[in-house]
Parts: sequence; structure tokens; C-alpha cells
Amino acid sequence: MKCKRRWIVLLSLVLVLSMFGLTGCGTDNGALEPGGELDEQTYNATLFFSNEEYVAIGDESLEKYLVYEREFSAMPGDAYFYAVEMLRNPPEEGYSTSITDKIKFNDIYMAGDTVYVDLDSNGLNGGSLEEAYLIGQVVNTLINTFAEVQQVQFVIDGEVAESLMGHIDASSPFTKDVFDE
Repeated sequence: MKCKRRWIVLLSLVLVLSMFGLTGCGTDNGALEPGGELDEQTYNATLFFSNEEYVAIGDESLEKYLVYEREFSAMPGDAYFYAVEMLRNPPEEGYSTSITDKIKFNDIYMAGDTVYVDLDSNGLNGGSLEEAYLIGQVVNTLINTFAEVQQVQFVIDGEVAESLMGHIDASSPFTKDVFDE
């Protein structure tokens, strides 16, 4: 009789512990596909391009940036990178970009409310206007496209740099409407 009671208690204990071990197991929350991959999402990008007319004549009554809306799909971890890469190709006449083929992005990632834009040091040279537009295009695009982005920090080859091209202090993060007076 004692032996039978011990087995019942032991089996009950194993059953209870098994139930605790399974707690939290179950179906996914919809963010994962059956294969464990994140779903691709659709984003509405607000892309900032330099205004060719403003750059050519410097008329302060003109807008410095021309905004172009574009929808794109990407995996959540790649969305920042794709949005910035879209700045390489101006959508129509009058729109220009400082993000040429010589500008290479090592990585673009989020930490807290800051997106880090890691640039390759090779090809980072140019005048103050080119540097200002590179910073302005990237910062305004990321902040105006993604609600969670509050600031953008540029790094070069993984390290915070004093400046990207030698003209503008880039040692601290940039916030919304960079260079707006």
C-alpha cells in the first residue's frame, strides 16, 4: 500500500512539473511563419532628395529638399537599410542625391530610439554641401519614415567620428529636421 501511494505521488509530481515545463509553449503570435522566419512587411518611405534647382542657384526661397513618397517591402531588420539605399536613385528630374556609388554602408541598425548608420571610410570625401546633404537626406528619411526613430548617429567603420567629410560635427546624434533654421 505504501509503495502504491508513493508511485501515485511520484506520478502526480511528474505530471505537475511537466505542466509547468510546457507553460509558454504553444502557437506563435503571428510574427513568425511556420519555418521560423519573420514576415516581410510593407513600409511607406518618406524619401528626402536634394533640390537640384536650389543646389544650382542657391535661391533661399526654394526648398532645400524635395520629398518623395514610396512604398517598399522588407524584413523588419532590413527596413532602415532599404530606405536609405532608395536614396541612391532620384525618382525624377529635379531630384538629386548625395548618396552616390562611392558611399558604402557597412550596416544600418537600431538601438533604443537611435538608428546607427555605419559608413565605410573609403569614398567619404567631398565638400560641405555634399556632406550636409548626405547627413540631411539620411536623417530626415529615417526619422520621417519610421516613427520609432528619434535620432540618427553616424559611425565610420564602427567608430563614432568627429566628422564624415571634415566639415560638419557628426560626433553626436542628429535629430528631426536637421539643418532647418
